[in-house]
Amino acid sequence: MIVTYGAHHALVLALPALTPAVILVGVVLFIAIRDRRRGDAGADSEGDDT
Repeated sequence: MIVTYGAHHALVLALPALTPAVILVGVVLFIAIRDRRRGDAGADSEGDDT
């Protein structure tokens, strides 16, 4: 018995909309994680002006 799965049309139509959203989330997460790792070193020098 051979089972064949076809692509669902709603999924195929949603891919052009979802791809940029996934890329955008990835970029935002990358920047947030990078800034979080740098956070402690930069926080000491920002608040000492007063």
